[in-house]
Amino acid sequence: MSEVLSAAPSPFSILLKAGSTARRKPKGKPQLPNLSSSMQDVRVDAANLAGYNRVCGFEPRDTLPITYPQVMVSALHMHLMSKPEFPLPMLGLVHVRNHIEQTRLLRADETFGVNVAIGESRDVRAGLEFDLLTEFSAEGAVVWKAVTTILFRVPGPKGQGGKPPAAPAPQLSQYQSFDAPADIGRQYAKVSGDYNPIHMSALSAKLFGFPRAIAHGMWTLARVAALVESELAGKAPSTLDVQFKQPLLLPGKIAAKYQAGAGGIEFAVLARGSDKVHLTGSLR
Repeated sequence: MSEVLSAAPSPFSILLKAGSTARRKPKGKPQLPNLSSSMQDVRVDAANLAGYNRVCGFEPRDTLPITYPQVMVSALHMHLMSKPEFPLPMLGLVHVRNHIEQTRLLRADETFGVNVAIGESRDVRAGLEFDLLTEFSAEGAVVWKAVTTILFRVPGPKGQGGKPPAAPAPQLSQYQSFDAPADIGRQYAKVSGDYNPIHMSALSAKLFGFPRAIAHGMWTLARVAALVESELAGKAPSTLDVQFKQPLLLPGKIAAKYQAGAGGIEFAVLARGSDKVHLTGSLR
């Protein structure tokens, strides 16, 4: 089912709908419906972009960071998953990967057409993975697209499985340290519209099994992208890949390790003083 929206849903109305989906109890293998939503004449909110750049560490600019269109459509993603036809509870879904491509830098003064859709799903060791597909178009051509991969955990038989081995720390030569302050979840929520309780405070995160609030994965990704994009020697980034590994508890002391090569930059975010890996990826 496809629909055309005249405006993006309110993040707070979507959050209320997300809470109501907790009653969904899929049995057997869930069948995900063919859902899509689109909007025309989508414009960048200049104040929001400025706030995003400040929170994530990007320099002020008249073009969009490669991660920013994902923020612009987060309410549309949640809108799709809040529909009655979508069988999975929204709270508890885990963002595991992102693949982003852009054909050129997107200007902050452009007008875009946007389409989001439920993509393929697949069985994996931890449960069911599915993709959210996003496209931004300008002047009739797709200029930015992303595949956002989400995991719905399904418990395995007792006595089987267990935690997978910890991801090894990548062997990267360059290093920059930075901190994730205790309130970065609330700061990022204001510019992203993602008010998931696991990011807001220790108290609300504990309701979902976390000892403290955890950072938004897309904030951590944007923060490291802002740190390393200068290594592209003035070239516009065209592809960004990330694999989210382990939650970043707030406040956190972390390090970006990276290495520039002919094809781009490989990077990882690790806890300072340990080999705990929060994410790995590449910017090309």
